[in-house]
Amino acid sequence: MKSKIKWVVGLTLPMLFLAGCTSIENSKNSTQEAPKEVKANQLSLKEYTDEAVRLRSEFNNAIKAFGEVRQDTKMEPREWQKASFEKIKDIRAILNEFRRIAPPNSHKQVGEEITVALDEYDKGMELFEEAIKDGDASKDTKALEHMKTGQDYWNHAYRLLAIDNPIPPADGGDGTINTDDLKELDLNAGIDRDSVLLNVSKDGHELIGKWGFYQEDGSPNVSIVLNKDGSYEGYGNGEYPNKDNALIGTWEWNYIQGVVTFHHDSKYVNGKKQEPNRKKMPMELQRYNEEGIQLFDLESMTSYKYEKIEDSEIKN
Repeated sequence: MKSKIKWVVGLTLPMLFLAGCTSIENSKNSTQEAPKEVKANQLSLKEYTDEAVRLRSEFNNAIKAFGEVRQDTKMEPREWQKASFEKIKDIRAILNEFRRIAPPNSHKQVGEEITVALDEYDKGMELFEEAIKDGDASKDTKALEHMKTGQDYWNHAYRLLAIDNPIPPADGGDGTINTDDLKELDLNAGIDRDSVLLNVSKDGHELIGKWGFYQEDGSPNVSIVLNKDGSYEGYGNGEYPNKDNALIGTWEWNYIQGVVTFHHDSKYVNGKKQEPNRKKMPMELQRYNEEGIQLFDLESMTSYKYEKIEDSEIKN
């Protein structure tokens, strides 16, 4: 019997449903096309962008076609297996084609991250193929983990490519808008992801410090403190530095996902320790510029805007 697993890959967000595996012993229809070592041809930025956009579209379409076969419950088992192998072969052909191009040195990081994504996608395809052959659903789960990691690097690479270099949106759009148009819309909501890509490094040291806002009288109000050692403090209005009413824990920065995650170890209310309402709080960093930062809670769908507050501004 085929089980169904929900998954998302590529730059588009519509979810495809992959059927689980029907094992057919001694099948000879395996694609068996591992990634090959190829010498990439370095292209100009325009040439690379054009090829990257084309291959992204082809990849998304191939993944969609694979998902449609995987969820098909009407095919006979051998027919279903053969069709699945064919779709994997199509996907691998696109991944191998992508390995044959490289961006100019000015965009070396884009190429490096695309390579990581391709490697993860290849690992995912290999596990999907094994799962199709032996019916081991756990391999589907592992494959999805590789696909998700690949998606993170893929998305980040395309965001880097689109800095000062407008490209069509991930879903292709209708041909009338590009990434610059979407960025303009984002700015209306205080979102400037390019500022994060340009100003926040892999270790996230730029985020270290005190963040909050200023009262009407100009006095600072510290809301969160991100320490160099990875510890974190969260305060209600007017509470800093009194830890009788505070959240205490740790923070981490995921450069590829652009997400700051707060881990709440303790919560104090009027000096009494309580269990935090949320142990883990992932927040997308949507802006980092001279005006401050904007964090978006990925669970509550709430935005928070903070300014950097220097120690010299805080009264002892």
